[in-house]
Amino acid sequence: MYQPQKPQTRAALTLDYRYICIALLVALVAVVFVWKPWQASTSKDRTVQVTGEATISAEPDEYIFMPAYTFTDADKQTDLSNLTAKSNELVAKLKGLGVANSKIKTNASNWDYPIYDTSNNPTYRLQLTVTVQNKALAQKVQDYLLTTNPSEAVTPNVSFSETKRKALESQARDAATKDARAKADQSAKNLGFRVSSVKTVQDGAGFGGIVYPMSAKAADVGVGTTSAPSLDVQPGENDLNYSVTVTYFIR
Repeated sequence: MYQPQKPQTRAALTLDYRYICIALLVALVAVVFVWKPWQASTSKDRTVQVTGEATISAEPDEYIFMPAYTFTDADKQTDLSNLTAKSNELVAKLKGLGVANSKIKTNASNWDYPIYDTSNNPTYRLQLTVTVQNKALAQKVQDYLLTTNPSEAVTPNVSFSETKRKALESQARDAATKDARAKADQSAKNLGFRVSSVKTVQDGAGFGGIVYPMSAKAADVGVGTTSAPSLDVQPGENDLNYSVTVTYFIR
């Protein structure tokens, strides 16, 4: 008996083109995000280097006195005794004026140079380093030192304390970096390029440091004369110079 054959079934894979489009779109977004075409490409071969500079002027808040005293008696032991007595006297008086013990340093040394001293007497030298951070106290210290007949400086070297120096450096750095960017933008405008990202920064490059005034010596203010010397502490202003070198990519 004849049996009709059943039609054969074929497995068909039906593709939904909506899924394909979504997958391609996701891939395209990923490529665009990695490539970032909205950001202009920079060439590593094209750069411009500028140096920003700044100078900050401020009144110093640290006063450093460095008076010295010499002893040239023919007897060595006498010199040492006189030096010790002078050192004790100076230190005691300075402490009495209000100078902290940690702010007073003493240094005693022997100068024995026959080529300069034909008397053949040994020369002993006492030097003090006195640091104060108060103008009123600095005036008291200076007034006292003027009465002690020092052989060298009686006015202080004035400088910035560590705390103030760091604060001024921060201000100077801010101004110097702005100056560097302004110079780069000016060059870009004049030369026809555009400033892009920063390649390198040399912070503090060419740092000029602090400009200190000279201190007066004892002879300059009449120490040792018959009239009592008088000299006001006038710190004025110190300059803190700072610079920063920046290399920019350009396009």
